[in-house]
Amino acid sequence: MRKTGSRQAAVLPLGIKKRLNTELPALVALTAIGEPWFSEEHQSDLLAVALVVGEMAVPGSLQAECAAELQRLCEQPITMAQKVDIALNLAECLPWLQVQSNARIQRALQAVAARRFSVAA
Repeated sequence: MRKTGSRQAAVLPLGIKKRLNTELPALVALTAIGEPWFSEEHQSDLLAVALVVGEMAVPGSLQAECAAELQRLCEQPITMAQKVDIALNLAECLPWLQVQSNARIQRALQAVAARRFSVAA
C-alpha cells in the first residue's frame, strides 16, 4: 500500500549519483588540459570536485590530501605538465565521492557555497 502524506521527496544536488553528470565533466576537463578548447568551465569542473571532497573528507585522509592538492592545482593556470598530477588526484576523489550519501554531499555543497560567497561579499 502506498502511503500518502506530506513527505516531500528529497531534491538531489544536480548530478549526484549520476556518473554521467558527476564524473563526465571532470573527465572531459581532464581530457581538455593542454588543448586549445580548454576553458575556465573545465577548470571549474575540476575545482568543484576538489572543494566538495575537501569539505567532506576526514582531515589527514588520503581523500583530503588528494582534494587539497587538486584544489591547489586548479586554483592556478593549468598547464599540460600538471595533467598527470591532476589525473592521479582526481582518480582518488571521484570514486570516493560516488559512494557518499546524497545528504552528506548536499551539506558539503552548501558549506562550500556559503564559504565562497561570504569571501566574495
